[in-house]
Amino acid sequence: MNVVPEKDWETYCYQSKDEIVLVTFHASADKIVQKEFPYCARVLIPIHESNAFGGVERPEAEVLWAMEDRLVEALQAHKVACLLLGRLTHGGLRELVFQLADWGTFRPAVGKWMIQYPDYQTDVSEHDGWEFFFECLWPSPTGWLFIADRRVVDNLVRSGSEPSKPHLLQFVFHGAAAGLESLRERLLQRAYTVRDFKPTDQTLVMALSLPLEVNRIFEETSAHTKAAEELGLQYAGWGCLIVR
Repeated sequence: MNVVPEKDWETYCYQSKDEIVLVTFHASADKIVQKEFPYCARVLIPIHESNAFGGVERPEAEVLWAMEDRLVEALQAHKVACLLLGRLTHGGLRELVFQLADWGTFRPAVGKWMIQYPDYQTDVSEHDGWEFFFECLWPSPTGWLFIADRRVVDNLVRSGSEPSKPHLLQFVFHGAAAGLESLRERLLQRAYTVRDFKPTDQTLVMALSLPLEVNRIFEETSAHTKAAEELGLQYAGWGCLIVR
């Protein structure tokens, strides 16, 4: 059994109280049979020299990655039934979030690993259930929207698109004709152009020229999601052609 799932990892961040939380999580964790891993362990590693955002920079980042690798190797060697499903970095702290089958094999393996790093006052927080994972690592609808935008941008760049050049992004909406007409008028006032409008097919496609900057695109998709909800429409995402 692999402690770290090999595929389907995502990264995003959110604001919590007075700090920014950077999250890496296993995006298929909701498909895991939760009763097989009923306990949650948070391995808490204090960052010695955190940056202004509470995160970690090189060379200490490389030390923390190496510590994580050694912990995973130890858990694998001891055949501990657990899964590393997420990583949090915030407020000068790195958290490794595991779901596990039992504490009996997990605790000794982690204890042996901890004593190898006396310079780090590492701790473990123990919980029952999956509440921590889904409350603190699993994205909100807004988080999923950001991830969807980044996925499209990443795919375009991998396909050869030059991100700094303008791209004609086409945003797709579905719903009743009256709502689509209202949204069309709104977006025309914001320098959008109409690419397709078929009231009988309940489809509207509006376009805007932007570079492939995820944060800038996310501003638009967030506004579209809010407007679509107000008008009783469905925002269906965006796409564009490759620009080399």
